[in-house]
Amino acid sequence: MADNIESSTQQAVLSDFDSHSHAMELPIGAVVQELIDLLGLTIVAVIGGVRETRAVQQWTNGRKPQRQNVLRFALQLATMIASKSGGEIARAWFEGSNPHLDDASPTLLLRNSPLSVVQGPLMAAARAFASRHE
Repeated sequence: MADNIESSTQQAVLSDFDSHSHAMELPIGAVVQELIDLLGLTIVAVIGGVRETRAVQQWTNGRKPQRQNVLRFALQLATMIASKSGGEIARAWFEGSNPHLDDASPTLLLRNSPLSVVQGPLMAAARAFASRHE
C-alpha cells in the first residue's frame, strides 16, 4: 500500500512538472489559445486583467499581454486539473469558491493579487484537487 501512495505522489509531481514545462515552452499566443479552449474567453480576460474579450483574441494574433507570467501560471493550473478531470471541471474550479483558498475564487485571486503572493496557495489547492481525481 505504501508503494501505491508513493507511486501516486510521484505521478502527481510528474504532472506538475509536465504542466509547468508545457506552459513555459509555448509561445504566449498559444498559451492564450489553450486557456481560451479550456476556460473560455471571459475567464481568460479576467485573469489577464482586461475588460474586453477582444483584447484576449488579439493576444492570439501577436499582441503581447502584459500579464504573461500570470497567464502561463493559469495554463499550468488549468492543464493540471483538466488532465485529471476535463475542461468543464477546470472551468468550475477556476470560477468557484475554494475552501483551500479561504473560499476565494482562483480566477479573482489571479486577477486581484500579485502572483508572488497567490502562486503557492493556488498551486497547493490545484494539487489537492487534482490528487482527488487520480
